[in-house]
Amino acid sequence: MKAAVLREGSRFVVEDRPDPVPAGRQVAIRVTYCGICGSDLHLLRAGALADGSVLGHEIVGQVTAIGDDVTGFAVGDRVTTLSAVPCDSCGACREGRFRSCEKGLQVFGYTGLSGGYAEHLLTHESALERVPEALTDEAASLNEPAMVGLYAARTSRVRTGDDVAIIGAGPIGLLVLQAVLLMNPRNCWVFETSAGRREMALRLGATAAFDPGQADAAAFFMANCPMGGPDVVFECAGARGTLQKAMEWVRPGGQVVLPGVNMDIDEVSPLTMVAKECEVKASLGGMDLFRTALDLIAAGKIRPEAMVTRIIALEEVDDVSRTLGLPGSDDVKVLVAPGRSSQ
Repeated sequence: MKAAVLREGSRFVVEDRPDPVPAGRQVAIRVTYCGICGSDLHLLRAGALADGSVLGHEIVGQVTAIGDDVTGFAVGDRVTTLSAVPCDSCGACREGRFRSCEKGLQVFGYTGLSGGYAEHLLTHESALERVPEALTDEAASLNEPAMVGLYAARTSRVRTGDDVAIIGAGPIGLLVLQAVLLMNPRNCWVFETSAGRREMALRLGATAAFDPGQADAAAFFMANCPMGGPDVVFECAGARGTLQKAMEWVRPGGQVVLPGVNMDIDEVSPLTMVAKECEVKASLGGMDLFRTALDLIAAGKIRPEAMVTRIIALEEVDDVSRTLGLPGSDDVKVLVAPGRSSQ
């Protein structure tokens, strides 16, 4: 099979690798689409990924082979997989307690487990969900990040009638937006430097979208929020200074939720947090919502496919990964189609 493999200098090179062979409860999948995740890009640019890694954990594909102990899936099934899978060999896994895997759940691309920037991959039946027949591959491939956005919204203190602000309109910010809108806030404002991403936020239902470099956010909140700031601020940009900005913006007693991934050491003022008596809550994953997110996508209540701005071949992964999410790029979500030719 062909795979985009990370090599020296954080460059992706298309190489031949053996097709995976499933055993036990493992399942082999032919990858249809794999989304390029912002977390992958943060880790890539920080030089935090191992040579030889095959990234990609936002996946939809078709089952091509199953291990002898697989009971819930068959060759030909269209499936999406969680990003983390159990080892299938430890005592806990042999007993079917996969979430308690003694080796720790392995994440595609990060722990030696090859991910979806490849024509085929190996996963585990406990990580799979069958894709509803009417759902497109584009939408199903983004079930994993939709789950992340849904979890961030549901773990927050957002209530009906609240004012909400979202910093960053990348894929996670836009998925948080869609999940928050299901909770009937009074307003959901988005702050994003990219004009293209601001426009995307408006199309997906944001009350308004602002360039944080141009808007006087403090004055805006004083004029539009009863307590001078949003009830909840989601920091989805994962950039230096944005956590501090979120704490400055949130109302006294409000909540800052942190799904954004900042790989740099950052500075925040404890005085801001204490003076506001605000809560800062991190948000990661949400594996128990994997099926729920898929059902919401199938019902049209979350539309991750609306964020897709480009579909590329394996040979294009290197170039796209160098610019995606940086100033000057208005791409929102890029899908890798491993079976597609770059010609």
